Amino acid sequence: MKILFAPQIDNVLESIGYNHPEINRDSYHKLLGIYSVFGCIQPGENDEYRSTWMEAERGPIEVFGDYKEYKSEGEVKNKKEFRELWEMYYPSATKWYQFQTARFKDELYFYFGDKPVATIHMKEEPEEKEYFNYEWIGELIDWLYEKVPAEIERLKANPESYNEYIRRTLPYAKRTGRILRSDFNEIMGEETFRPDLKLGSEMVEKLKKAVKAIKTRNRKGYETMTADLFFRICEMGYDANNYFKEKASAMSPLEKYLAMADGRDAGLRHIESESAEAFREWFTSGRTAGAHPWEICRGGNSTHISLFISNHEGQWIFRLAGSSIVRVEETARMVVALHENNIPFELTDDEEIVRMVTGTDYIGIVPENITPRYCHSLFPKEDRIIDFMNLGWEKEIVPKIIEKTFWYPLDEIKLIE
Repeated sequence: MKILFAPQIDNVLESIGYNHPEINRDSYHKLLGIYSVFGCIQPGENDEYRSTWMEAERGPIEVFGDYKEYKSEGEVKNKKEFRELWEMYYPSATKWYQFQTARFKDELYFYFGDKPVATIHMKEEPEEKEYFNYEWIGELIDWLYEKVPAEIERLKANPESYNEYIRRTLPYAKRTGRILRSDFNEIMGEETFRPDLKLGSEMVEKLKKAVKAIKTRNRKGYETMTADLFFRICEMGYDANNYFKEKASAMSPLEKYLAMADGRDAGLRHIESESAEAFREWFTSGRTAGAHPWEICRGGNSTHISLFISNHEGQWIFRLAGSSIVRVEETARMVVALHENNIPFELTDDEEIVRMVTGTDYIGIVPENITPRYCHSLFPKEDRIIDFMNLGWEKEIVPKIIEKTFWYPLDEIKLIE
């Protein structure tokens, strides 16, 4: 059997990230063969999706790289550091990869290590020509052409044993789990975001009472709205967080908004600030499309704080949103400030924010290849998980996290009956 070690596979997968793989005729027919053999696995609901896990050997250190080259480039100083680097990237004797296929109409899709390896049309054989990337993509396809049938034979021989081996051996870094935030905080101490410590027990209690009051309040907003009122309510949140310190008293609500907000306000700063008619005209003009006037504390896609305004049955409604763990302390202070100033508003993820601050929520652990943002669909709705992380690699911490984590069952690889 053709052998490809994990570092060689990773080099191919990295190259795929920079080059769109072209498939020659030989690889095309091998991919058809792979798809045919893999077809005995019971597909998922969408696009005949099939998947399994495969191991590749780490191989000798020489496969990882050339010591002299690493040393000349200043990445290591000696052979000891070179070995430590190798073991950091490849700590185990084998590395696991997920192999996946899908079909939509006559298009076949192949993924390996969560990278798109190839897409082919079942009835359109590629023309004969020179393919510049055959050496690297061809090697991987050749390896899969032998590896996939071998995996299928193992599965057919004993499906229960095959799945049990994956359940027992697959690294936790490639799994999905949940850990109670208080357990995670106990492991990490102050080396993580601790809104409970930053807020203090008195503010946490105020937050609980405010959220309870918000949930029981009748949905009633303002009959009229102005830019000035919006900026003044934003100011309450800004001052609650002491963003401007001694400068706060010398700044107007608009100046504070301009200093903190996203900046793409669709001209809100320029309308007549005390005119309800001017605000209504601006709000209904369509100018806000694509703009971010409600992003009152700028940040990334998932790390900003917003104070939305909507009009419902003639009432102007405020809605505060900011449940990212890196901003939730600020959001909590805003909640308390708006509540204590009798501002009618709604709060997005209200219960989740209280649970996050008190450490009673779950942090969702997602596989290492997934960016830990917008991962809600990976978890049961009843777990109400809105904060995500990867397991990481710190040798002293990871085992403690693994022990305290509930790991969701892996999907079983089944044969078509």
